[in-house]
Amino acid sequence: MTDPLASCLYIDSDDVLHDSCAIWAQAEFLAIDTEFIRTDTFYPIAGLLQVGAAGHLYLIDPLNISDWSAFTDLLRRQDIPKVIHSCSEDLEVFQVLFQCVPQPLLDTQIGAALAGLGFGLSYQKLIMECLGIHVEKGETRSDWLRRPLSESQCTYAALDVLYLQKVYPLLKQRLEEKGALNWWLEDCAVITAQAENPALPQDYYLRIKSLWKLNQRQQYVLQQLCAWREIEAKERNIPRGRVIKDPVCFDIARLLPGDLNQLSRVKELSPGSIRRYGDVILALISSARSVADDDLPAPAPKPLTPAQTQLMKQMKALGEVAVVAADIAPEVLLKKRDLEELIRTGVLPPSLCGWRKPIIGDALLSLGGKK
Repeated sequence: MTDPLASCLYIDSDDVLHDSCAIWAQAEFLAIDTEFIRTDTFYPIAGLLQVGAAGHLYLIDPLNISDWSAFTDLLRRQDIPKVIHSCSEDLEVFQVLFQCVPQPLLDTQIGAALAGLGFGLSYQKLIMECLGIHVEKGETRSDWLRRPLSESQCTYAALDVLYLQKVYPLLKQRLEEKGALNWWLEDCAVITAQAENPALPQDYYLRIKSLWKLNQRQQYVLQQLCAWREIEAKERNIPRGRVIKDPVCFDIARLLPGDLNQLSRVKELSPGSIRRYGDVILALISSARSVADDDLPAPAPKPLTPAQTQLMKQMKALGEVAVVAADIAPEVLLKKRDLEELIRTGVLPPSLCGWRKPIIGDALLSLGGKK
């Protein structure tokens, strides 16, 4: 294989980045990737940005760039698709660096699933599936803030956008042939919208499992505790688990300790955390006790009843037929939480509207929707 670094430009100045952006503005599409560190911080720290354009490779050193205006303008250019693989963490990097995300975005992991190649394919598996090439991933846990970067690091990073440039046209052609290119665009637009409008701190508690086991007041305590933790972690720029882990938040809400002695009995809550946060936690609980019942959050949905579980099985059976007809990964068409929402409310969730509605949504409504 030809050395990818032979034609790779390392960009570590504002002037070179500006000139490169003028070249990229003429490209049909851009392949983009990032390398970052997020071991001890809430926010990712960018160590390298990779761009592939018209067959050429570029590595951008974010530690030496101060003027990102031309690059940010390019990210927002609606006429140039930005191709990324498994983009969720990369989008966080873009939000931190540029306060925007690439648009329009095309995630090749999603495209592969829609093309029937499999769900959640790693970059290695995608390249093997599409190109028959094995990609080494030896630098996955590398220190991307170290300078100078090693030749091995640069090669690893460059290969990501080298092969993305080859895979994108293949996926695009396959999806165009099956009339599913708009599916790809639609699903990726949802992802970028979510990245631009992240969940509020007071909504984090909804992610915690077994929420239904708590009564409404306990759920309110968990909501307030998780919201406070989210703000604390962001302000100190540390992982939220370094403040208090999810299971500990759940146990505090379940037990509702009234003093430091009771708080110390919460499993896995360290003495250091109690010293630092104990008074704050107890104040949150005390405040929650006085909140009127009408101001408590709606109770979390309980597990499905046997009759609802049977309806779920019928819906999944419909989905299995639709998946074969559409030639797509099953996980892309039907998600358990969407079916549960439909069963509980009788209303089609937004994620089952759009291109999914004629394929499976209307049939699901005929089974479990409101008449």
